[in-house]
Parts: sequence; C-alpha cells; structure tokens
Amino acid sequence: MSVRLRQLGVLPFGGWPATAVAIIGVCIYLFPIYWMLISGLKDSAEIFANPPTFVPRAPSLAAFEYVFVRENVLRYLRNSLTIAIPVTLLTLVLGSMGAYAMSRLRNRLVDVAIVVVLLLQVFPEALLATPMFIIFRSIDLLNTFAAVILATTSKTLAFALVILRPMFRQVPFELEEASFVDGCTRLQTFRLVVLPLMKVPLIVVGTLCFVQAYGQFVYGLTLLSQQELQPATVGIYSFVGAEYADWHRVMAFSSIFVLPILVIFLAMQRRIVSGLTAGALK
Repeated sequence: MSVRLRQLGVLPFGGWPATAVAIIGVCIYLFPIYWMLISGLKDSAEIFANPPTFVPRAPSLAAFEYVFVRENVLRYLRNSLTIAIPVTLLTLVLGSMGAYAMSRLRNRLVDVAIVVVLLLQVFPEALLATPMFIIFRSIDLLNTFAAVILATTSKTLAFALVILRPMFRQVPFELEEASFVDGCTRLQTFRLVVLPLMKVPLIVVGTLCFVQAYGQFVYGLTLLSQQELQPATVGIYSFVGAEYADWHRVMAFSSIFVLPILVIFLAMQRRIVSGLTAGALK
C-alpha cells in the first residue's frame, strides 16, 4: 500500500515511515466500522458509558437476534437489493449508450447539456421528493418498487453520463472506422468494439451507482408508505424516535446492512482502484 501511495505522489518518502502512515490512515478509516460492530454487541447502558469502552464488557448477540427475529432484517435487505440491482442495470445500459452518443457528437448543445446535468446535481433529493411524489401519484406508481427505481435512476444516470463521457472519448475512433469497413453497424460497433474497452470504467460506475441506490433513503421513505416494501435505510430510521433511540439495535442493523457493500468492495477493490486511477499514471 505504501508503495502504491508513493507512486501516486501522496507519500514523498518510503520505508517504514510510509508504512506507518498508511497503517494509521487505514485504522482511522476503518474505526467507524469497528465502532459500529462492537456497539451492536453492547447493551443499551454500555452504549452511553463514560469513558467509552472500546471492547464490550459482556458481548451479546441479543441486538442482532432482535433485528433478525422481530424486525425481519432480511426482508429489508431484499427490498434494498430489489431497488439497487435494477437501478444499477438501468444506469449502466442507458448511461453507456447516452455517454457514447454524447462523446461522438461534436456540438455545443452537448456541452450545454452536460453543464445542465451537473447543475441539476446540486438539488438535494429532499427537495425533489415532493414533485416526484406528485408525478408518481398521478401515474399510479406510489408504493411500488418501480417508483423508487425510476426516481433513483434519474440521479445515478446523470452521474454515469458525466463520468463515462470523457472515458468514451478516449476510445480511438479509428477502431470504429475499421469495424465500419468490416460491415458492422453502429450498434454492433458499440457492443462488440467499444464496450469491451470500457469494462473497467463501467465496473467502477456500476459499483458506485449500486452503493448509492442501496443506501437510498429519501425516495424510499417518501414513495413507499407500506412497511413491507421499504428498504433497509428506512428500517434503520424506525429505531430512532423523538425521545429515545435503540442505538445498540441501530448499530446491529447497520452492521448487517453494510455487509453486502463490504463484500462487493473487497471482491472488486483492484478493479475499482484501477478504474479510479485510470489516466493518472503514465
């Protein structure tokens, strides 16, 4: 890790100082996850102990058992995945096609469209929730996964267009011309020539969009009033009341909730890092 950071110019020195700085940085980054896990093993009294305990005095799985048996955490996770997977697929399909088209059009209107898309990202989801509610109520899509999927895709699609467009512009046009000479159509060229070269950027964008959709809260709370349809983020929110919060159960629920994200990033960390640093090193 220290060698990688030194290559990127983050650490100007090598040897044990670089290793120590890297280890300290990783510990600081992972400490909130550690604190979340051990808080789920504490009881409600130890959560507020002063000074705080960094190792549970009497570890207990009672909070985890509660969220599995009483709160049906698996249903919440299934709902979150039911939203996140279609959002990711829709974003990759529409985003790759749109970004490819925008990268090949030499028109000022395309640049204006990109600026408009960036400006629209300034608006928070809480501000867009009310018009989204009105739109989906008028077409009878409230309390359906389709409403949350479409609303979330409208956010992630803009992100995909902005990120993928410059990536598509790096694909040499000569490769496409050669495919045209061989008799390929524009769609065949896009599918057989361009997309294989965009594998890593698409994986990065897909992963980030999945994380954003998996953690969707505002649209899930606004557009889904039926508890059996709500995602895990709304389920965690139900533990927090006006005067009291079951923080040890919140932490247990959150630990289970973040597990799929941790697994995805651990499994795909090399591809994600290589995609994020693409073009940074010569």
